[in-house]
Amino acid sequence: MEAKAYLEITMWIKNENRAAAAKVYTDYRTPFLNTIKGAVSKNLLVREDDVQVLHGFDNIENAKAYL
Repeated sequence: MEAKAYLEITMWIKNENRAAAAKVYTDYRTPFLNTIKGAVSKNLLVREDDVQVLHGFDNIENAKAYL
Protein backbone atom coordinates (compact mmCIF):
# COMPACT_ATOMS: atom_id res chain seq x y z
CA MET A 1 0.00 0.00 0.00
CA GLU A 2 1.17 3.52 -0.77
CA ALA A 3 1.49 6.21 1.91
CA LYS A 4 -1.04 9.03 1.54
CA ALA A 5 -0.03 10.99 4.66
CA TYR A 6 3.26 11.44 6.50
CA LEU A 7 4.38 12.47 9.95
CA GLU A 8 7.94 13.72 10.16
CA ILE A 9 10.08 13.84 13.28
CA THR A 10 13.32 15.81 13.04
CA MET A 11 16.04 15.33 15.65
CA TRP A 12 19.38 17.02 16.07
CA ILE A 13 21.67 14.25 17.26
CA LYS A 14 25.40 14.48 17.81
CA ASN A 15 27.44 12.39 15.38
CA GLU A 16 28.70 10.12 18.18
CA ASN A 17 25.08 9.26 19.10
CA ARG A 18 23.75 8.56 15.62
CA ALA A 19 24.43 4.81 15.78
CA ALA A 20 22.27 4.60 18.92
CA ALA A 21 19.53 6.58 17.19
CA ALA A 22 19.65 4.20 14.22
CA LYS A 23 19.30 1.24 16.62
CA VAL A 24 16.16 2.75 18.17
CA TYR A 25 14.73 3.19 14.67
CA THR A 26 15.59 -0.42 13.75
CA ASP A 27 14.20 -1.83 17.00
CA TYR A 28 10.84 -0.05 16.66
CA ARG A 29 10.26 -0.07 12.89
CA THR A 30 8.60 -3.49 12.66
CA PRO A 31 6.42 -3.09 15.77
CA PHE A 32 5.24 0.28 14.42
CA LEU A 33 4.30 -1.24 11.07
CA ASN A 34 2.61 -4.26 12.68
CA THR A 35 0.63 -2.58 15.43
CA ILE A 36 -0.28 0.99 14.43
CA LYS A 37 -3.52 1.33 12.48
CA GLY A 38 -2.87 2.53 8.94
CA ALA A 39 0.94 2.50 9.18
CA VAL A 40 2.47 1.62 5.81
CA SER A 41 6.08 2.83 6.05
CA LYS A 42 8.76 4.16 8.37
CA ASN A 43 11.96 5.59 6.93
CA LEU A 44 15.11 6.96 8.52
CA LEU A 45 16.89 9.85 6.84
CA VAL A 46 20.35 10.60 8.19
CA ARG A 47 21.47 13.97 6.97
CA GLU A 48 24.49 16.08 7.73
CA ASP A 49 22.55 18.50 9.97
CA ASP A 50 19.88 16.25 11.47
CA VAL A 51 18.13 12.90 11.50
CA GLN A 52 14.54 12.54 10.31
CA VAL A 53 12.05 9.73 10.69
CA LEU A 54 9.16 9.68 8.21
CA HIS A 55 6.10 7.73 9.30
CA GLY A 56 3.81 6.87 6.36
CA PHE A 57 0.09 6.21 6.76
CA ASP A 58 -2.69 5.07 4.47
CA ASN A 59 -4.75 8.19 5.21
CA ILE A 60 -4.64 11.44 7.16
CA GLU A 61 -7.15 10.25 9.76
CA ASN A 62 -4.85 7.40 10.85
CA ALA A 63 -1.85 9.77 10.90
CA LYS A 64 -3.76 12.18 13.15
CA ALA A 65 -4.90 9.33 15.39
CA TYR A 66 -1.27 8.25 15.86
CA LEU A 67 -0.38 11.70 17.17
